[in-house]
Amino acid sequence: MESRVRRLACLLIFLGTLTAQASPPIAYTDTGKGPALVFIHAFPTDKRLWIPQQSLASHFRVISLDLWGFGQSQSVSGEAVSMSEYADEVALLLQHLRIKKAILAGESMGGYVALAFLKKYPLKTAGLILSDTQAVADTVPMQEKREQAAQDILQHGNKAFIEGFLPKALSTHASTALRMWLHNVLSAQPPEALASALRGMAVRDDSTRLLAETDLPVLFITGAEDTLISPEQSRTMQTITRQSRLVVIEEAGHLANLEKPAAWSQAVIDFFVPSTRVEGDKR
Repeated sequence: MESRVRRLACLLIFLGTLTAQASPPIAYTDTGKGPALVFIHAFPTDKRLWIPQQSLASHFRVISLDLWGFGQSQSVSGEAVSMSEYADEVALLLQHLRIKKAILAGESMGGYVALAFLKKYPLKTAGLILSDTQAVADTVPMQEKREQAAQDILQHGNKAFIEGFLPKALSTHASTALRMWLHNVLSAQPPEALASALRGMAVRDDSTRLLAETDLPVLFITGAEDTLISPEQSRTMQTITRQSRLVVIEEAGHLANLEKPAAWSQAVIDFFVPSTRVEGDKR
């Protein structure tokens, strides 16, 4: 069944209470049947990042959404949108779809959102897939760097930022066609979306303890040639997470799911589909 992009006016969660106030619409796709698997895109992309993973709909109910400000979801002002607020967006979508519990898959910033979701909505979380991401909070110098980037983007547009980011997002093995496609996706994002996300990432919580305490299944995936978030970050997180597995994908960079979609998706199947689990695995 072909994916359909839909928009909805959700209820707003305020202090844990549902009100009748309408929140910004959320654009999403929803395909397949099975356990719910929600894909949360990396910065600064949109739900199209997960097109290569649509084949997972043969095993899961695959849902991809545009975080507020990105893609076809409601615009934002450029002020900080926290990872917790993005997590609220995911929760609102699950409520609309009448899904009680889901596996959250996040890449890079999407991983930050997935961790924020686990912290805020543990009973709605069935497991995590954390791809090319990290649990530690930003250092002060990194916070300052993000704020400066946000100001520059709002003042001058996102072109210069994207030109600097693109070479770091993929490995040297990526095809020209993939680079062009990703450039088009990045260029389509409004400057305000980038600024809001940069400011939100700068103030995110450290999630190291959260991973150490969870008993949920957590799959870590990293590109062996990720230069933005070192594979060592994934190794460190996996070491402290009880029910976990680490998959390192060779010849892939920061957006490993794009460069090696088959290997990335197979890692998900091997970990979360019961019939494919390997005897003696850490989980």
